[in-house]
Amino acid sequence: MRPLFAKVSLSLLPLALAACLAACGGGGSGTSGGGSSVLPAGTGTATPKPTPVPTPTPTVTPTPAPIVLSGTAVEYTSGAALSGFAVTVGAVPVASTCLTGESNTSDACGVPGNPSYTGTTTASGTFSVTVPAAGTYMLTIANGATYATLHRSVTIPAAGLAIGTVKVAALSTDEQAWLADLNNQRATVSTPVSFSNLVIDEYAEEQARAEAAAVASGAQPYGDATESLYIGYYAASPGVIYSTAGGAADLVGAASGYLTADTQWMAEKANCPSGNWQTCTFAANTGHYINISTTANVWVGVGESSTSFSDPPYGNEWAYALILPGDNSGTAPASVARAAAVLQPTR
Repeated sequence: MRPLFAKVSLSLLPLALAACLAACGGGGSGTSGGGSSVLPAGTGTATPKPTPVPTPTPTVTPTPAPIVLSGTAVEYTSGAALSGFAVTVGAVPVASTCLTGESNTSDACGVPGNPSYTGTTTASGTFSVTVPAAGTYMLTIANGATYATLHRSVTIPAAGLAIGTVKVAALSTDEQAWLADLNNQRATVSTPVSFSNLVIDEYAEEQARAEAAAVASGAQPYGDATESLYIGYYAASPGVIYSTAGGAADLVGAASGYLTADTQWMAEKANCPSGNWQTCTFAANTGHYINISTTANVWVGVGESSTSFSDPPYGNEWAYALILPGDNSGTAPASVARAAAVLQPTR
């Protein structure tokens, strides 16, 4: 049998050969004949990479140092540390306007304004209060009715202020009772009734005590000159807020005679037309009643001599003195404004 052979058209051989050469590249490198070329490295146009932008270092705002008022509170006579006392720092009252907010439960002239900042004395009497900005503030240090309250202005710089040692007096039983009686007299005897919200001020207390002691010891005479002297000492106290003050003095032939003194002072109401302290003419026989009754008063100091003294022809007597700091600026409402005056003492 004859072997089978595929017939190949000779006319197709040139086309097949051409196809093979094109597909196989002729066995060459691809750089000759009709093959495509490759660009050498480094030639042609390339897209540049962007330059990195460094991340800026944030500016650190320094934290300002705290502005601190610091000090130490001790009892006036013994020097013992005062622990647990409330310390308040706030706006100084505006004397010409604060009276408009006064009532039996509020005394806008007598306390620091808002905003206020507080602290408490430690077992060793130290305290520190941080305020938001430098400036002048009102400082109070208080512990209820058994102690006087320190009221003073302080100017605190940006670096803070250390005021050192400050004194606050413990009140005797008589002094506490005397304050209660004064507030009661203002609320029941005064016409029109006054605000029964007086508290004992440290600076006024120191000078009222000193005045009574000086009269009892004979170091100062009983009279207007002595009254003016101790009102002046009050006005010279460091950081004093109300620099003018009224006062009253009396000599009574009994210990704990403040009740007798208050009664004598308030009995001057009879010398005022209709008993009205607002319209009464200030005089030696009306001034004590006016001074105690006026709502211009903010605080009080009460002084009782610790011993009696011989006062012929009256016999043995005890000295009693009041210092009454208040807003006497003359710019308060007409119903409460008055001129500061020194009083003739009564007996």
